[in-house]
Amino acid sequence: MPVMRINNNNFQRNANISMVAQTIWRKPGISRIDIARELNLYRSTVTNIIQTLIDANVVYEAEEGEVTSQGGRRPILLRINERMGCVLGLELQVDRFRGVVVDVYGTTLHQIEGTVQAKHFSEVFAEVVERMRPVVESTRLPLLGICVGLPGIVNPDECTIIKSDPFKLENYPFGKEIGCSYPVPVLIENDANCCAWEALARYRDTALKDFLCVLAEHRGHNAQTGLGPGMGVGMALVLGGKLHYGKRYAAGEFTSVLWRPGDGSQFGMSFQEMVRIQQDDEVYKTFVAELFESLKPVVSIFDPEVVFLHGDICARQDLVQNVYNERLDGLKKVMDRVDCRLEFSTGGRMDVAHGAASMFLGKLFSVPELSDVRGYVRLDWDEVFALVSQGSKKTDPISKVGHF
Repeated sequence: MPVMRINNNNFQRNANISMVAQTIWRKPGISRIDIARELNLYRSTVTNIIQTLIDANVVYEAEEGEVTSQGGRRPILLRINERMGCVLGLELQVDRFRGVVVDVYGTTLHQIEGTVQAKHFSEVFAEVVERMRPVVESTRLPLLGICVGLPGIVNPDECTIIKSDPFKLENYPFGKEIGCSYPVPVLIENDANCCAWEALARYRDTALKDFLCVLAEHRGHNAQTGLGPGMGVGMALVLGGKLHYGKRYAAGEFTSVLWRPGDGSQFGMSFQEMVRIQQDDEVYKTFVAELFESLKPVVSIFDPEVVFLHGDICARQDLVQNVYNERLDGLKKVMDRVDCRLEFSTGGRMDVAHGAASMFLGKLFSVPELSDVRGYVRLDWDEVFALVSQGSKKTDPISKVGHF
């Protein structure tokens, strides 16, 4: 499905629809008058946009609200239609995948994980999407889009993989090679950044603006790339409620303060230690201590509100918390000084897949900015309306999701 770049054609209409839809998504049960007040728009403008969204089965009138102290009619409360569609979020690794199907509020409808047989990235993607087809069809909802997270440096604006060592890809035009062959939008993102999108969606109606996401996942030996076993770590930075990518989209690439050239991993730990990390608690504690020591200057300089931990490390929460409490007095003092809390994700192994789906929702319910000079890719609301309408007119649940 085509996407829309920021330009003068149809920009204002999409921006207005996005502002209203985003407000309802962030605050389910809000009224027309409160939307107009919050967005500083004329009531007539808001009424017309909401009618467009209602006609498209994107918004519905839920119930009547309370009468104000001034009296008058009860306000009609509005909600995004949970049945308007679903989103497929994927995490791809060279040997395995994880996939989730969520509704437009990010609620998980289904999740699945497994191994992959294909070798080339395009074949891995096709294999996984095909395996997820019956799961998507079982929701009886139209598929609105697909988003995939993977390890590497990714340019989501241009839909390209700048570099991914595990998949041995460099300057790979994912959008042109793969995305364009599907009738729904197909987006791509770095795996750690996906975790940040999940946090942004989960805290979408709060004042949380500056935070750090740390993704730590166990990996086996990769014979294709020569990467050794151990823990892979990636980070994502959110400033002012927006992901910070850096000029090369490489912000968040992690290297331990103890790393030295030739170590063969992101850490100063030996190969022999990394091999034992899953079985030896003392080795795992050494890894956690080194990771947190490396975070200390980042937290001090960045001044985040929260440090979120994601991925396999969350399965060892008790051990990680003990290391944090007993060995890392310096980091704790820095965290206290900047009033930053440590928070473990509850999604665990599905964090990246769920975050990928959250990225699509974040893009859908975001307002375009003309100041974005890097070619910010937007979803066109008319195309979204068409997908929702196509799904609602069909009774066959398989046809509802469209043909991949």
